Amino acid sequence: MGKGKTMAITAVATCGLAAALILAASMTNLFLAGDYYVKIDNAHISENESSGGVINLGSSEPYLYKLEAVNAAGDKTEIEFGASRELHQNAFLKLDLQPIRGVVRWSEISEDSLPPKVAEALD
Repeated sequence: MGKGKTMAITAVATCGLAAALILAASMTNLFLAGDYYVKIDNAHISENESSGGVINLGSSEPYLYKLEAVNAAGDKTEIEFGASRELHQNAFLKLDLQPIRGVVRWSEISEDSLPPKVAEALD
């Protein structure tokens, strides 16, 4: 194989790898599953804009939240999810996450019903 062909293959592979890493980094919730808990902070809300594509891997809801979430073991991660309206400031939500799909449902819960490690982390 010639030097030019090798350089072209290397360039294509590098671009493909970079694109895959960017895509993976933008899908925060891609491989998470189970229950996670968040405390709503409306300072971390943005208006969701459609990319205009056929497939929307993010939320199609008008409001997009990006918050620190905690599972029952106390593990923290950043989660993005959409909402049809602005949520109550300082409310606690239980998020149900599924791999690939991300947040499939959420419900507002009382602070008393938070698992102990979650309550400690979100306080």
